[in-house]
Amino acid sequence: MREMREMLKTNGKIHHAWFILLVCLGIMGGLVGILLNCTGIIFTEIIKEFGFRTGDLSIYYSIRSMVRALALGAVSGMFFKKNSKRVLIGITAITCIAYMSMGLYTQLWQWYISAVFIGIGTSYTGMAISVLLANWFATKKGLVMGLAMSASGVLGAVVSPMCSTLIVSIGWRGACVAMGLLTMAVVCIPAALFLVLTPQEIGMKPYGWSENPVENAKNKISEINYTVPGYIFPVCVCIICLATLIGAVLNQLPLYSAQLGYGVATGAMITSFAMWGNVLGKLLTGWLADKVGPYKALTMTFAMVITALVMFMLCGASEYMLYFAALLFGTIYAVDANVPPLLFMDVYGADYTKHLKNFQTIGFALGTFSSSLLPYIYDFTGSYNVIFILGIVWITVSLAMTWWLKLWLDKKKAGTK
Repeated sequence: MREMREMLKTNGKIHHAWFILLVCLGIMGGLVGILLNCTGIIFTEIIKEFGFRTGDLSIYYSIRSMVRALALGAVSGMFFKKNSKRVLIGITAITCIAYMSMGLYTQLWQWYISAVFIGIGTSYTGMAISVLLANWFATKKGLVMGLAMSASGVLGAVVSPMCSTLIVSIGWRGACVAMGLLTMAVVCIPAALFLVLTPQEIGMKPYGWSENPVENAKNKISEINYTVPGYIFPVCVCIICLATLIGAVLNQLPLYSAQLGYGVATGAMITSFAMWGNVLGKLLTGWLADKVGPYKALTMTFAMVITALVMFMLCGASEYMLYFAALLFGTIYAVDANVPPLLFMDVYGADYTKHLKNFQTIGFALGTFSSSLLPYIYDFTGSYNVIFILGIVWITVSLAMTWWLKLWLDKKKAGTK
């Protein structure tokens, strides 16, 4: 506890970098943990009420992902070049209104309209958090990245049971309004109080900055002294995106539990356990990345997700085994949250932000594909096992590519071809 207090403080005061981390926790927890990750619980009730096909309503996810890909450059540009505080609060307000409006809908196309606004409002979250933390922290980048990204899991795990309780007590329409208002508070209040883009704006140095030039050089994201061929970027994209294609299963877990004969409360608990896995995975991956590098951390995560997919196929008769499988499965969200900035920093050095932005655009576009593909696979096969098997194959390929990249990078850094 004493070490934690010392870590937080600089010259006897809490360094403003930790308040920036609080802002990032709000962004990730509200916009991703609530608005994105808890939608599946509400959609289960919408499908029951209106009789929509799973795949048809899941086009909402595809539209949202496509818009996130298209809007990333423009929205992140506004965030970094304009008044970041006003941009964040304004876009969040519009996004939450679009989410709350779903409580008024009766036609399928209306959800697609909300998907557009929610896609715009959540497009820049990963980029904003990565750059803010890189600006404010000279050390412990993996740890603080893990803490920030884990907020989506914490809020998702806490709010999922709350959402199911609200659905039972006031209906899914009222739950939409409640989730929107909660998100607005979680994101906007810390941002209004503490958001500053760089420490230089308020005459500060990043947390961990040292007067010792040797220490600063060690912590600084340096220029690379080798050439990165063009094919390495697609390899990095495939490592992350092939594995995270299966991440769209999160939105289907309440439907999967319903197929097994469980009620809405069980579906919400499965989602909640997946969110706690989200938290643990991001914290563990961030900590391991600082200790042993992103490649070994990624391998550990892949192993847990493969175990979860096998358990989903074999352990459906046990409610508690499903909870444990969901806990393990939730670690998949560390792959597209913690890993990309750390991986691109390792491969591209100080030039990582351009490649990270390009990756996130591609990742959102691929999310469009998986968000539609997985529900339709279930619609046409009547089983989620095909989806789980595909996930195991995708992750195995990603694992092989991870270690190929590690070997290539080691040779480059050693000065060999």
